[in-house]
Amino acid sequence: MTLLPSAGTLQKILFSALPDFSSLAWVEQIDSTNTFLMQEARNPQSQWGRPALIGAHHQQKGKGRSGRKWVDNAGATLMFSCAYDVFLPPAQLPMLAPVAGIVACEQLRKIVGSAARDRLSMKWPNDIQFDEGKLSGLLVESVKPGNGRVNERHHVVVVGMGMNLSQAEALSQDLGRKVADWTSVLMSLNRQDEQAEHIALLVARIARAWSEAFSLYEQEGFAPFRQRHESLDALKTCEVNVLSGDKIVLTGIARGLNDQACLVVENGQGLHLVTNGDISIRARTHT
Repeated sequence: MTLLPSAGTLQKILFSALPDFSSLAWVEQIDSTNTFLMQEARNPQSQWGRPALIGAHHQQKGKGRSGRKWVDNAGATLMFSCAYDVFLPPAQLPMLAPVAGIVACEQLRKIVGSAARDRLSMKWPNDIQFDEGKLSGLLVESVKPGNGRVNERHHVVVVGMGMNLSQAEALSQDLGRKVADWTSVLMSLNRQDEQAEHIALLVARIARAWSEAFSLYEQEGFAPFRQRHESLDALKTCEVNVLSGDKIVLTGIARGLNDQACLVVENGQGLHLVTNGDISIRARTHT
């Protein structure tokens, strides 16, 4: 069963839903949607304006965090990337990763409504979970624009999102960890017939929300998002292992985020700030 509408249908709906996006396309196949937008941002001759969005039914070289490969099942995975112009010091760019996750999770919660909103959460830095199974992953990258650069603070931020639409049970067995999919989310609400019809509008909703959130972040920093994260926090008061590669470098209780979007972990030695978004966090028990 193909869960995604055709590429042409998705593109047509998105053109109508995102009139303020300068460039937009949905294709059957691509190496990587993030790589495409990063290359276009660097290219002085690029015809792609921003904001920009590109989605694909299949990625041959999809990317995850920390250089990991993102493997998709054509038609059963929602994959798209957006590019935005932002004006920030380089030191503030990493905080956009949790901002993107917070905003995407908020939008999915709005779609499912009050009946299931609390079952959707964000695992720092930006994985989205449903009932503790990973539903979606995000990859946030940045680059200096190849042309039209206004000043030293001008960067292009590319946000890629991959979300499982189906086959969560098989994925859970293959990966050895709990995985969720959007079909199961909607089935739990008796709304599975809505998936194909509304998937393009889901994409448009998240793309627009990222744009608005990045503008707010430019003006006010991470502080406005800290409180928004609290209600989404999948790690709240969980005992966690912080890993670098396969090595556990810190164990403690997750205490939310600070105003710099760092994960705060408390143990017998005090409070520790986890700043590297590539570090894996594993929740074990609640306390």
